[in-house]
Amino acid sequence: MVASAWERFIGHRVLPKAALVVLAASLVAAFVLVRSERRDAHNAGVLDTACGGVLSRDSVRGLLPGDETWELYADLDLTGPSGRGPRTLLRCSLDWGEDGGLDLAAVPVLDAPLSGVRAEDILSARNAKEPGWATAYRTATTQVTAACPAGLPGYPRPVTRFRVHASLFGADGSEQVRAAGELGEAVAAAANLVRDRGRCGGPAVEPSDVRPLPWPVAGRSEEPGEVPPACRWFRPELLGGSDWGRGEPNRRGVAGDDADACSLVLRRAKAVTGEDQAAEVTSVSWRGPLLPEVRTEYGAELAALSRDPAPEAEPETRRKRYRLAVWADASCSGVRTLSRVTVDMASASPAAARADGVLDAYLASSGCRAAKVLGRVWK
Repeated sequence: MVASAWERFIGHRVLPKAALVVLAASLVAAFVLVRSERRDAHNAGVLDTACGGVLSRDSVRGLLPGDETWELYADLDLTGPSGRGPRTLLRCSLDWGEDGGLDLAAVPVLDAPLSGVRAEDILSARNAKEPGWATAYRTATTQVTAACPAGLPGYPRPVTRFRVHASLFGADGSEQVRAAGELGEAVAAAANLVRDRGRCGGPAVEPSDVRPLPWPVAGRSEEPGEVPPACRWFRPELLGGSDWGRGEPNRRGVAGDDADACSLVLRRAKAVTGEDQAAEVTSVSWRGPLLPEVRTEYGAELAALSRDPAPEAEPETRRKRYRLAVWADASCSGVRTLSRVTVDMASASPAAARADGVLDAYLASSGCRAAKVLGRVWK
Protein backbone atom coordinates (compact mmCIF):
# COMPACT_ATOMS: atom_id res chain seq x y z
CA MET A 1 0.00 0.00 0.00
CA VAL A 2 2.87 2.36 0.87
CA ALA A 3 4.68 1.43 -2.30
CA SER A 4 1.55 2.08 -4.27
CA ALA A 5 1.15 5.54 -2.71
CA TRP A 6 4.79 6.36 -3.44
CA GLU A 7 4.39 5.24 -7.05
CA ARG A 8 1.33 7.43 -7.45
CA PHE A 9 3.24 10.41 -5.89
CA ILE A 10 6.28 10.16 -8.12
CA GLY A 11 4.12 9.50 -11.10
CA HIS A 12 2.12 12.66 -10.52
CA ARG A 13 2.93 15.51 -12.89
CA VAL A 14 2.95 18.33 -10.26
CA LEU A 15 3.39 16.98 -6.72
CA PRO A 16 7.11 16.03 -6.89
CA LYS A 17 8.08 19.42 -8.24
CA ALA A 18 5.90 21.24 -5.70
CA ALA A 19 7.43 19.21 -2.90
CA LEU A 20 10.91 20.15 -4.05
CA VAL A 21 9.95 23.84 -4.13
CA VAL A 22 8.50 23.65 -0.62
CA LEU A 23 11.60 21.86 0.65
CA ALA A 24 13.94 24.39 -0.95
CA ALA A 25 11.91 27.28 0.43
CA SER A 26 11.98 25.72 3.89
CA LEU A 27 15.75 25.29 3.72
CA VAL A 28 16.22 28.88 2.57
CA ALA A 29 13.89 30.19 5.29
CA ALA A 30 15.73 28.16 7.90
CA PHE A 31 19.07 29.46 6.63
CA VAL A 32 17.83 33.07 6.65
CA LEU A 33 16.38 32.63 10.13
CA VAL A 34 19.60 31.17 11.52
CA ARG A 35 21.64 33.89 9.82
CA SER A 36 19.29 36.60 11.16
CA GLU A 37 19.49 35.19 14.68
CA ARG A 38 23.27 35.08 14.51
CA ARG A 39 23.39 38.63 13.16
CA ASP A 40 21.05 39.86 15.92
CA ALA A 41 23.15 38.11 18.56
CA HIS A 42 26.33 39.58 17.06
CA ASN A 43 24.84 43.09 16.94
CA ALA A 44 23.60 42.80 20.52
CA GLY A 45 27.08 41.75 21.63
CA VAL A 46 28.59 44.74 19.82
CA LEU A 47 26.27 47.17 21.63
CA ASP A 48 26.92 45.50 24.98
CA THR A 49 30.68 45.90 24.47
CA ALA A 50 31.07 49.29 22.80
CA CYS A 51 31.92 52.25 25.04
CA GLY A 52 31.32 50.38 28.27
CA GLY A 53 27.82 49.33 27.21
CA VAL A 54 26.32 52.83 26.99
CA LEU A 55 25.00 52.10 23.48
CA SER A 56 22.94 49.08 24.57
CA ARG A 57 19.66 50.94 24.78
CA ASP A 58 16.52 50.92 22.66
CA SER A 59 16.91 54.55 21.57
CA VAL A 60 20.25 53.79 19.89
CA ARG A 61 19.14 50.43 18.52
CA GLY A 62 16.27 52.13 16.71
CA LEU A 63 18.74 54.32 14.77
CA LEU A 64 20.77 51.40 13.43
CA PRO A 65 19.68 49.31 10.42
CA GLY A 66 18.40 45.96 11.70
CA ASP A 67 19.18 44.19 8.42
CA GLU A 68 22.90 45.04 8.55
CA THR A 69 25.74 43.55 10.55
CA TRP A 70 27.32 46.14 12.82
CA GLU A 71 31.08 45.98 13.21
CA LEU A 72 32.94 47.52 16.14
CA TYR A 73 35.62 49.45 14.29
CA ALA A 74 37.28 50.96 17.36
CA ASP A 75 36.73 50.69 21.09
CA LEU A 76 38.86 52.66 23.54
CA ASP A 77 38.13 53.10 27.24
CA LEU A 78 40.64 55.08 29.28
CA THR A 79 38.22 56.50 31.82
CA GLY A 80 40.02 54.96 34.78
CA PRO A 81 43.27 56.27 36.31
CA SER A 82 45.88 55.82 33.61
CA GLY A 83 48.90 57.84 34.70
CA ARG A 84 49.52 60.21 31.81
CA GLY A 85 46.32 61.93 30.75
CA PRO A 86 44.96 60.64 27.42
CA ARG A 87 43.63 62.97 24.76
CA THR A 88 40.63 60.64 24.27
CA LEU A 89 38.87 59.26 27.33
CA LEU A 90 36.30 57.07 25.60
CA ARG A 91 35.68 56.21 21.98
CA CYS A 92 33.75 53.63 19.97
CA SER A 93 32.86 53.48 16.28
CA LEU A 94 30.30 51.21 14.64
CA ASP A 95 30.27 50.66 10.88
CA TRP A 96 27.75 48.99 8.56
CA GLY A 97 27.18 48.89 4.85
CA GLU A 98 29.18 51.18 2.59
CA ASP A 99 28.88 54.53 4.36
CA GLY A 100 26.83 53.99 7.52
CA GLY A 101 28.33 54.50 10.94
CA LEU A 102 27.96 55.74 14.50
CA ASP A 103 30.81 57.37 16.37
CA LEU A 104 30.83 58.32 20.08
CA ALA A 105 33.76 59.90 21.88
CA ALA A 106 34.63 61.65 25.15
CA VAL A 107 37.59 64.04 25.15
CA PRO A 108 39.05 66.38 27.79
CA VAL A 109 38.73 70.13 27.37
CA LEU A 110 42.31 71.34 27.51
CA ASP A 111 42.95 75.07 27.62
CA ALA A 112 45.55 76.34 25.18
CA PRO A 113 48.92 76.80 26.92
CA LEU A 114 49.50 80.37 28.01
CA SER A 115 52.63 82.31 27.09
CA GLY A 116 52.16 84.46 30.19
CA VAL A 117 49.57 85.60 32.73
CA ARG A 118 48.91 89.14 31.57
CA ALA A 119 45.60 89.93 29.90
CA GLU A 120 47.15 90.08 26.42
CA ASP A 121 48.80 86.68 26.93
CA ILE A 122 45.48 85.12 27.89
CA LEU A 123 43.59 86.81 25.06
CA SER A 124 46.13 85.61 22.50
CA ALA A 125 45.39 82.01 23.52
CA ARG A 126 41.99 82.24 21.76
CA ASN A 127 43.82 82.28 18.42
CA ALA A 128 45.64 79.02 19.10
CA LYS A 129 44.70 76.32 16.58
CA GLU A 130 43.01 73.36 18.23
CA PRO A 131 43.63 69.78 17.03
CA GLY A 132 40.90 67.93 15.14
CA TRP A 133 40.00 65.63 18.05
CA ALA A 134 39.26 68.69 20.20
CA THR A 135 36.95 70.36 17.65
CA ALA A 136 35.04 67.32 16.33
CA TYR A 137 32.11 68.17 18.64
CA ARG A 138 31.34 71.27 16.57
CA THR A 139 30.02 69.19 13.66
CA ALA A 140 28.70 66.22 15.65
CA THR A 141 25.07 65.13 15.55
CA THR A 142 24.79 66.02 19.25
CA GLN A 143 27.13 66.83 22.14
CA VAL A 144 27.47 67.96 25.75
CA THR A 145 30.17 69.63 27.82
CA ALA A 146 30.30 68.12 31.31
CA ALA A 147 31.91 69.44 34.47
CA CYS A 148 34.43 67.50 36.54
CA PRO A 149 34.99 69.70 39.62
CA ALA A 150 37.48 67.30 41.22
CA GLY A 151 39.57 67.18 38.02
CA LEU A 152 40.25 64.27 35.69
CA PRO A 153 43.24 62.16 36.82
CA GLY A 154 46.51 61.93 34.95
CA TYR A 155 47.03 65.50 33.73
CA PRO A 156 49.83 67.90 34.75
CA ARG A 157 47.29 70.72 35.19
CA PRO A 158 43.70 70.49 36.43
CA VAL A 159 41.22 69.39 33.75
CA THR A 160 37.75 70.17 35.05
CA ARG A 161 35.69 69.78 31.87
CA PHE A 162 35.25 67.20 29.15
CA ARG A 163 33.04 66.82 26.09
CA VAL A 164 31.06 63.85 24.83
CA HIS A 165 29.82 63.90 21.25
CA ALA A 166 28.09 61.41 18.96
CA SER A 167 27.71 61.41 15.17
CA LEU A 168 25.47 59.32 12.92
CA PHE A 169 26.82 58.95 9.38
CA GLY A 170 24.96 57.99 6.20
CA ALA A 171 21.67 59.59 7.31
CA ASP A 172 19.69 62.38 5.67
CA GLY A 173 18.71 65.67 7.32
CA SER A 174 15.47 64.48 8.90
CA GLU A 175 17.18 61.39 10.26
CA GLN A 176 19.92 63.55 11.76
CA VAL A 177 17.32 65.62 13.62
CA ARG A 178 15.72 62.48 15.05
CA ALA A 179 19.12 61.00 15.87
CA ALA A 180 20.09 64.10 17.87
CA GLY A 181 17.22 63.42 20.25
CA GLU A 182 17.58 59.65 20.34
CA LEU A 183 21.32 59.79 21.07
CA GLY A 184 20.82 62.05 24.09
CA GLU A 185 20.48 59.15 26.54
CA ALA A 186 23.61 57.39 25.25
CA VAL A 187 25.70 60.58 25.33
CA ALA A 188 24.51 61.39 28.86
CA ALA A 189 25.28 57.81 29.95
CA ALA A 190 28.78 58.07 28.48
CA ALA A 191 29.35 61.38 30.25
CA ASN A 192 28.25 59.92 33.58
CA LEU A 193 30.47 56.87 33.00
CA VAL A 194 33.47 59.21 32.65
CA ARG A 195 32.34 61.21 35.69
CA ASP A 196 31.90 58.15 37.90
CA ARG A 197 35.18 56.50 36.96
CA GLY A 198 37.05 59.80 37.23
CA ARG A 199 35.41 60.58 40.60
CA CYS A 200 34.50 64.00 39.29
CA GLY A 201 31.75 64.87 41.75
CA GLY A 202 29.10 67.44 40.99
CA PRO A 203 25.67 66.89 39.40
CA ALA A 204 25.03 64.11 36.91
CA VAL A 205 24.52 64.84 33.21
CA GLU A 206 20.89 64.54 32.10
CA PRO A 207 19.73 63.66 28.56
CA SER A 208 18.11 67.11 28.41
CA ASP A 209 21.61 68.65 28.73
CA VAL A 210 22.66 67.02 25.46
CA ARG A 211 21.95 69.01 22.30
CA PRO A 212 23.52 69.75 18.91
CA LEU A 213 25.37 73.00 18.41
CA PRO A 214 23.33 75.36 16.20
CA TRP A 215 24.65 76.06 12.75
CA PRO A 216 26.71 78.10 11.95
CA VAL A 217 27.87 78.41 15.57
CA ALA A 218 28.93 74.76 15.32
CA GLY A 219 31.78 75.71 13.04
CA ARG A 220 33.18 78.61 15.03
CA SER A 221 33.68 79.73 18.60
CA GLU A 222 31.61 82.92 18.29
CA GLU A 223 29.32 84.61 15.81
CA PRO A 224 30.39 88.04 14.52
CA GLY A 225 29.02 90.61 16.94
CA GLU A 226 28.31 88.03 19.62
CA VAL A 227 29.50 89.00 23.09
CA PRO A 228 32.23 86.61 24.34
CA PRO A 229 31.18 84.90 27.59
CA ALA A 230 34.07 86.54 29.46
CA CYS A 231 32.73 89.99 28.50
CA ARG A 232 29.02 89.58 29.20
CA TRP A 233 29.32 91.20 32.60
CA PHE A 234 30.01 94.67 31.17
CA ARG A 235 27.43 97.39 30.54
CA PRO A 236 28.36 100.77 28.98
CA GLU A 237 26.42 102.56 31.75
CA LEU A 238 29.18 101.53 34.16
CA LEU A 239 31.32 104.32 32.68
CA GLY A 240 28.63 106.89 33.48
CA GLY A 241 26.15 108.58 31.19
CA SER A 242 24.33 107.20 28.18
CA ASP A 243 26.73 108.45 25.51
CA TRP A 244 29.18 105.58 25.95
CA GLY A 245 28.73 102.60 23.69
CA ARG A 246 28.17 104.31 20.34
CA GLY A 247 28.11 101.46 17.83
CA GLU A 248 29.34 98.00 18.70
CA PRO A 249 32.21 97.93 21.23
CA ASN A 250 35.38 96.15 20.20
CA ARG A 251 35.36 93.05 22.41
CA ARG A 252 37.83 90.24 22.93
CA GLY A 253 37.31 87.59 25.59
CA VAL A 254 38.62 84.23 26.76
CA ALA A 255 37.16 82.01 29.49
CA GLY A 256 39.37 79.17 30.74
CA ASP A 257 39.78 76.87 33.70
CA ASP A 258 42.54 78.92 35.37
CA ALA A 259 42.00 82.41 33.91
CA ASP A 260 39.38 84.63 32.29
CA ALA A 261 40.15 87.82 30.40
CA CYS A 262 38.19 90.49 28.55
CA SER A 263 39.20 93.63 26.69
CA LEU A 264 36.65 96.25 25.56
CA VAL A 265 37.09 99.47 23.63
CA LEU A 266 34.08 101.82 23.61
CA ARG A 267 33.36 104.97 21.62
CA ARG A 268 31.65 108.07 22.94
CA ALA A 269 28.79 109.62 21.00
CA LYS A 270 29.65 113.19 22.02
CA ALA A 271 33.35 113.63 22.66
CA VAL A 272 34.81 116.92 23.93
CA THR A 273 38.25 116.17 22.46
CA GLY A 274 39.75 113.49 20.28
CA GLU A 275 41.35 111.83 23.28
CA ASP A 276 37.99 111.82 25.06
CA GLN A 277 36.38 109.81 22.30
CA ALA A 278 37.36 106.32 23.47
CA ALA A 279 37.60 104.38 26.71
CA GLU A 280 39.09 100.97 27.34
CA VAL A 281 38.14 98.48 30.05
CA THR A 282 40.08 95.31 30.76
CA SER A 283 39.24 92.55 33.24
CA VAL A 284 41.19 89.45 34.16
CA SER A 285 40.87 86.80 36.87
CA TRP A 286 43.35 84.10 37.87
CA ARG A 287 42.83 80.92 39.87
CA GLY A 288 44.65 77.89 41.13
CA PRO A 289 48.14 77.19 39.77
CA LEU A 290 48.47 80.61 38.10
CA LEU A 291 48.34 82.62 41.34
CA PRO A 292 52.05 82.33 42.25
CA GLU A 293 53.08 83.39 38.73
CA VAL A 294 50.66 86.33 38.84
CA ARG A 295 52.14 87.59 42.10
CA THR A 296 55.62 87.37 40.58
CA GLU A 297 54.68 89.00 37.28
CA TYR A 298 52.77 91.85 38.96
CA GLY A 299 54.94 92.07 42.05
CA ALA A 300 55.88 95.74 41.61
CA GLU A 301 52.29 96.74 40.87
CA LEU A 302 50.89 94.84 43.85
CA ALA A 303 53.47 96.46 46.11
CA ALA A 304 52.40 99.91 44.90
CA LEU A 305 48.67 99.44 45.59
CA SER A 306 47.00 102.22 47.48
CA ARG A 307 43.47 102.97 48.65
CA ASP A 308 43.37 106.40 47.00
CA PRO A 309 46.37 106.95 44.69
CA ALA A 310 46.79 110.36 43.09
CA PRO A 311 47.31 110.43 39.30
CA GLU A 312 50.74 111.58 38.28
CA ALA A 313 51.14 114.54 35.90
CA GLU A 314 54.02 114.94 33.48
CA PRO A 315 56.37 117.93 34.12
CA GLU A 316 55.14 120.30 31.41
CA THR A 317 51.97 118.77 30.02
CA ARG A 318 49.21 116.64 31.38
CA ARG A 319 48.98 113.03 30.31
CA LYS A 320 46.62 112.29 27.43
CA ARG A 321 45.38 109.01 28.93
CA TYR A 322 44.84 107.81 32.49
CA ARG A 323 44.66 104.12 33.34
CA LEU A 324 43.64 102.99 36.80
CA ALA A 325 44.06 99.37 37.87
CA VAL A 326 42.00 97.97 40.76
CA TRP A 327 42.81 94.64 42.40
CA ALA A 328 40.60 92.34 44.49
CA ASP A 329 40.91 88.98 46.24
CA ALA A 330 37.71 86.92 46.46
CA SER A 331 36.17 83.47 46.54
CA CYS A 332 34.53 82.89 43.16
CA SER A 333 32.52 79.68 42.69
CA GLY A 334 34.26 78.35 45.78
CA VAL A 335 37.76 78.97 44.42
CA ARG A 336 40.19 81.61 45.61
CA THR A 337 40.52 84.15 42.79
CA LEU A 338 42.69 87.18 42.17
CA SER A 339 41.05 89.79 39.91
CA ARG A 340 42.30 92.93 38.19
CA VAL A 341 40.21 95.54 36.38
CA THR A 342 41.62 98.53 34.51
CA VAL A 343 39.76 101.61 33.27
CA ASP A 344 41.53 103.75 30.67
CA MET A 345 40.07 107.21 29.93
CA ALA A 346 41.22 110.65 28.82
CA SER A 347 40.51 112.19 32.25
CA ALA A 348 41.63 110.99 35.63
CA SER A 349 38.48 111.96 37.55
CA PRO A 350 35.95 109.80 35.66
CA ALA A 351 38.38 106.88 35.59
CA ALA A 352 38.80 107.08 39.36
CA ALA A 353 35.06 107.53 39.92
CA ARG A 354 34.03 104.56 37.80
CA ALA A 355 36.74 101.97 38.50
CA ASP A 356 35.26 100.62 41.76
CA GLY A 357 31.80 100.22 40.21
CA VAL A 358 33.31 98.37 37.24
CA LEU A 359 35.13 96.02 39.62
CA ASP A 360 31.96 95.42 41.68
CA ALA A 361 29.96 94.53 38.55
CA TYR A 362 32.70 92.17 37.37
CA LEU A 363 32.92 90.32 40.70
CA ALA A 364 29.13 90.12 41.05
CA SER A 365 28.75 88.51 37.62
CA SER A 366 31.28 85.83 38.59
CA GLY A 367 29.40 84.84 41.75
CA CYS A 368 32.27 86.05 43.95
CA ARG A 369 31.91 86.30 47.72
CA ALA A 370 34.01 87.67 50.55
CA ALA A 371 35.64 90.08 48.11
CA LYS A 372 38.45 92.23 49.47
CA VAL A 373 39.65 95.22 47.45
CA LEU A 374 43.45 95.15 47.66
CA GLY A 375 43.95 98.66 46.32
CA ARG A 376 44.34 100.81 43.23
CA VAL A 377 47.30 102.04 41.20
CA TRP A 378 47.69 104.38 38.23
CA LYS A 379 49.47 102.94 35.24
